[in-house]
Amino acid sequence: MKNTLLFDLDGTLLDTLKDLTISVNYMLKHYDRPLKDEKEIRSFLGNGAFKLIELAVGEPLNEEALKERFNFYDAHYQTHSLDNTKPYPDILKLLDIFKSKGYKMAVISNKQDAIVKDLVQKIFPDTFLAAVGVGKDGVKKPDPRMIEKVLKEIKATKEEAYLIGDSEVDIQTGQNADVEVIACLWGFRDMKDIAPLKPNFIVGKPMDIIKVI
Repeated sequence: MKNTLLFDLDGTLLDTLKDLTISVNYMLKHYDRPLKDEKEIRSFLGNGAFKLIELAVGEPLNEEALKERFNFYDAHYQTHSLDNTKPYPDILKLLDIFKSKGYKMAVISNKQDAIVKDLVQKIFPDTFLAAVGVGKDGVKKPDPRMIEKVLKEIKATKEEAYLIGDSEVDIQTGQNADVEVIACLWGFRDMKDIAPLKPNFIVGKPMDIIKVI
């Protein structure tokens, strides 16, 4: 029986696009680079903050320069990550239903680990058994170790779990870890982006997940 739900964060549980765009543009303006709109930032998301900054800058950077720009962005984002960020419609209702039914739930994100834990604690208190982001070891989705780590922490198996996410990276992560994937269409990707990757299920709105499970 499947009783474990592993959720992506950005684009799945939380609409973080406006805050991310503002912080990225804060960095771009400082370094005299062209600003990006939300549609462009949306297309850059899914592979972690360093990749976001690299794509937003739009020019080759050495490791030191990339880290400098990331740190400038990150300092702003850590202060403003909750200015406009909110759960997608019906997400809180959905989580309450699954919690009441005794499902084990966790968050797996390619955001920095400290920000993941802070957002989850503030917006979804007493909801998830674990919330994991990218830590000092640099391991991130689609590396299956992200899922393996969380499953071990919450004492669940891959046979019991679904991975729920909105991006190509989430689908690849689930496939790499041999976990069934529910791909959602309300986040940062569209049907044309995720359908070719053949997730196990595709849902159009949060409450549709109940029908799948």
